Amino acid sequence: MALKLIATLVGSLLEIPVRLMPSVIAYLLALMVEAPKHTLSHAAKVSGGSKARFSRLLRNHGALAHEGLICISRRVVRRLAKKRRLVMKGSPWTVAIMIDATLTPRSSLHVHNCQRFNHGQGFVIGHQWTNIVIYVGGRIVPLPPIAFLTKVECRARGEKYLTEHERIIGYLEGLELAHWLGPYSPDDVVVMTDSGYDAKKLAQFVLSKGWAWLSALRSTRSAKTVVDAGLAKTKWRSIDALFRAMKRPAPWKTVRLETDRKGRRKEFRARKLIGRIKGVRQDLALVCSEKSNRKGRRYFACSIPQLDTGVIIRTYQLRWKIELFHRAVKQQTGMLDAGLVSFDAVVAHVAWSYCAYILLDEIELPGTKSLLEKQRALRNLADGEPWVAKIRAVAAARTQYGGVERSKVLVAAALQAGMAS
Repeated sequence: MALKLIATLVGSLLEIPVRLMPSVIAYLLALMVEAPKHTLSHAAKVSGGSKARFSRLLRNHGALAHEGLICISRRVVRRLAKKRRLVMKGSPWTVAIMIDATLTPRSSLHVHNCQRFNHGQGFVIGHQWTNIVIYVGGRIVPLPPIAFLTKVECRARGEKYLTEHERIIGYLEGLELAHWLGPYSPDDVVVMTDSGYDAKKLAQFVLSKGWAWLSALRSTRSAKTVVDAGLAKTKWRSIDALFRAMKRPAPWKTVRLETDRKGRRKEFRARKLIGRIKGVRQDLALVCSEKSNRKGRRYFACSIPQLDTGVIIRTYQLRWKIELFHRAVKQQTGMLDAGLVSFDAVVAHVAWSYCAYILLDEIELPGTKSLLEKQRALRNLADGEPWVAKIRAVAAARTQYGGVERSKVLVAAALQAGMAS
């Protein structure tokens, strides 16, 4: 039942060669069911195959995983785009592109392309993935991530070393959104980033595409008001110092966010100035917000100066959805659990884990809403398969006295029953 369900869904969304279809379906099912760890051993146990089968799939068919993720994300986004709505009430955008990076620690000492990263919460030795996701119709759909390549790995592959921001610009430059959304206007799209991506080159590139730009800013980011921008002698100040100096022109305003599942409503107070940041040749809405207890001050820039302060902050709050996506693919679809050495195999595994996330989001099972509930329902369906019970009986027999002979008898009986049916 579970295999038929996944096979139907995969057949409708992915284009997989016939000879590889059984392996792909079995691996995706292993990633989609609930498990402590989604390793190759787990995939072998769920499918009744061997670890080598899935190791070959990841090592030799990385391009298939990449193309599969593009195919499934494109079809899902195209369907959602037909009924797209405003990403936030009061905003002019119907599509949001969110950019953020996440880290995966190495699985052993010998994993290829490892690097030491620090994202503010201590060092992690492993891999970095810069994710570009499309938010449309209230859903997050991931695109193939950008893998960070070290200088050593670039030399081995014969590629030019590029920084993360340069890779993002190259990625967005080659991204034909019309292939995902169909006919669209650039004014319908907003690119949302956190303060780690407030670089002037990235901002200028996004604006040159005709898209809107909404980003958090570092407190040290140089800024001016729109009046001072026309005066050459006026010095640039950090945005923190700018807002502390401009108290009267930008009074505080209360901003209420929408209620959460528990019915609680958060309140912020915010101020807005029209100005510019250094390196971006366009008037921007500069926003300072802090919690009602006057803690947690943050700064934002939006490329549409006339937009309401509350709309800017409420729209930026949607960026939290990409953090929830990171948690889901790490904890529920096995992004962390492959245990592979080859970096190409790791890239393929990450792509399949993203495909599993999209499939879980797409699948409809009675009485389930969250991804975890869907995984448990699939687990129950998979446990009900006759071949699962036979595999577990063989595994149990091998641990008993005379287990080799017992398991041979069980395997022979299973094969005879399969031939008879």
